Amino acid sequence: MTDTSTEQRDPLDVARDAIPGFRDAQGALAAVQERIEAVHSAPVTGADNLVAETLAAVTEGKPIPEDLGRRSVEATQARAFLAAELQILAGVERNLANRCENTTKAGADHGLCALRPVLDELLDQARPMAAALRGVHDAQGAIDRGPDTVAAWSGIAAVVQRYAAIRSAQRKLTEYVIGEAIGTKFGTVGFRGIFNVWSEIENVTEVWPEWTPAQRGERIVRPPWPVEYPNKPFEVRHDREWLLWLLSNPKVRLWVPTVGELTDSYVAQRSDALKREGEAPAQRVTGEPRRQPVRTRYPDGDVHVDFEKIED
Repeated sequence: MTDTSTEQRDPLDVARDAIPGFRDAQGALAAVQERIEAVHSAPVTGADNLVAETLAAVTEGKPIPEDLGRRSVEATQARAFLAAELQILAGVERNLANRCENTTKAGADHGLCALRPVLDELLDQARPMAAALRGVHDAQGAIDRGPDTVAAWSGIAAVVQRYAAIRSAQRKLTEYVIGEAIGTKFGTVGFRGIFNVWSEIENVTEVWPEWTPAQRGERIVRPPWPVEYPNKPFEVRHDREWLLWLLSNPKVRLWVPTVGELTDSYVAQRSDALKREGEAPAQRVTGEPRRQPVRTRYPDGDVHVDFEKIED
């Protein structure tokens, strides 16, 4: 019986396995590249070798080899044959590389869907850890809580690393399709503008109802999730603080959307936000004071970002 667990597998490998035709194209590409390497490494007698051989023979009093001309022609032909083969193989390599890219673009949604059980499996492991670590900021805090919290503290780094790997695989597949930007009813939106956070949290505007696309200056509202700079609310890092925040917020719905689902969700939530903005009075969005980031570095190297009020 096949083990369907994905816990130990690279998330990108899991995703690529689900893309129709990708592994066939990748295998063919690997075979061609192996042949190219072999051709480059093939020993071919050159003119310098024949000169050295003849020089050694005459200086040692031995007869000059009688087949020098034939061997020289054969060596020249062998080099020409190898060069011709390399030229053909290079064309095949380019074709197969393009095929790998095209199959990835065409089947990216299959790969993204394959990442969903990988994420679910990790979240099942991470949620008890997050619960145990609520309010813990360093190793001593974990020790003070007891052995269960110490175990969670020791294991959370690997969970964070795998979560980041899942999101990295998701990003690669989505970027294959979207490229640098995508067209929406709001015009062209850059990849990071539609991918960051929106690709992780399905219900961004439910979690952050104060958000509007036109936040500037006094209208900036700090997001509810941890960021270093409030004026860059979607620039998040996949570190321990981010994952623990995601898991501790009961409103957050984590997901791995297809490209179409991501685009539709972004457009719908942005439309709702614009509608709310048009209905809101012309004042600071929430009336919250402006704040600046204050970073605290703990002994284990973790950095916690908090915000303090800026007096007007």
